[in-house]
Amino acid sequence: MLYNGIMYLCIDIGGTKTLVALVNARGKILHSVKFETPVDQKKFYELLLEQIRINFVMTEVIAFGVAMPGIVKDNRAVWLGNLPWKSFDIAHKLEKDFKLPAFVENDANLAALAETRRVYHKNVYYTFSTGIGGGVTLGGKLSNKYRDFEPGHEKYLYHGKKYEWEDLAAASAVRARYGKLIKEIADRASWDDIIERMLLGLIPQTIQLKPDCVIFGGPLGLALPRYRRSLGKRLAHELPKNVRMPRLLKARHGSFSVIKGCYLYAKANLKTD
Repeated sequence: MLYNGIMYLCIDIGGTKTLVALVNARGKILHSVKFETPVDQKKFYELLLEQIRINFVMTEVIAFGVAMPGIVKDNRAVWLGNLPWKSFDIAHKLEKDFKLPAFVENDANLAALAETRRVYHKNVYYTFSTGIGGGVTLGGKLSNKYRDFEPGHEKYLYHGKKYEWEDLAAASAVRARYGKLIKEIADRASWDDIIERMLLGLIPQTIQLKPDCVIFGGPLGLALPRYRRSLGKRLAHELPKNVRMPRLLKARHGSFSVIKGCYLYAKANLKTD
């Protein structure tokens, strides 16, 4: 299918799934495809090329926006969190194969960029998915101080043992614990346990960061309306008096938050080149 006008090809690489979308100059998603992320790095890139060439017409695409888990330095992923890959210079590969610029950033940072274009000054975005990622924005822009924010890998004491937060509270951990999809969990006792796991990180990080707003994404985060009241009540009870209770919001772009951020990031970087 042909589209008229400037386009961006946005790639959201996750620990389980990869989402690729064509986005126009106004930020509208025109077409998207999703596929399982191969464990092998070489096979992943071969599959990505195949999916792009089969599903997208590249004649009007002017840049790639790419989101990756872990830590990104100088447009290159140097540590990939839940993916068993070594440092990955995907920008160089895409630029070589398509002769187009590619701009790479951490996935949660890009979701934060898309989700926090609001009136709140300091915002924290969490994605509760395969792992737990996070991004911090100030005035709608990524905070350089917290550019490498990896909340899911912080360790907390839970029932007498220390665990990484995402091993307890990521959507994948919840599914493993209950053997159900998030939407299938209905009983109050289960949700009380899930909230306890989420609060392990939310309490200390809210005290440290003092955000005006916390935004929840990923499969577990998008279920926020089911448990927001209980989570908010317990979080407010644990915060010291000098820390104001933040607003708790569900990601408005749903599963496309990262794609929207890829578009914004690529567009902004093209203007500064």
